[in-house]
Amino acid sequence: MKYFWTESERKQKHTSCCLEFRRGAYREEDPHWQEDSICLYADLFDELELYPLFQKAVPQFDYYGPTEVSRKQWQALYQLAKECGGRKEQAIEELAPWVLGWLRTEEVFTVFGI
Repeated sequence: MKYFWTESERKQKHTSCCLEFRRGAYREEDPHWQEDSICLYADLFDELELYPLFQKAVPQFDYYGPTEVSRKQWQALYQLAKECGGRKEQAIEELAPWVLGWLRTEEVFTVFGI
C-alpha cells in the first residue's frame, strides 16, 4: 500500500507515531496494534491535511484518542475526499477496501489517534 501500513509493517518500522484503524467498536480492554489493524503515519496524515476531512465527517474525531466511525460517517468522509481529489482522495480510496470489509460485519470501525 502507498499510504497505509499493515500492523506487521508498522512493527518493522519500529514506530508507534501512527493512527491505528481497527475493526469494530472501541473497547478499553483491547490492546493497541491489533494484527488486523492498518496504520497511517501521523506525519503523513498531517501532510495530506486529512484532519479537516475527518473533523467535518466525524465531528467527534479525536486526533489523540479513540474515535468510532459509523457507516454514515464513513460515507461522508469518502465523499469529501472524492470532492477534494488528489492525494486525499487516493489515501481514502486505499482505505476503502479495508473499511468496507469490516463494515460488512461491524457497525463501526475505530480510529486510535496518536
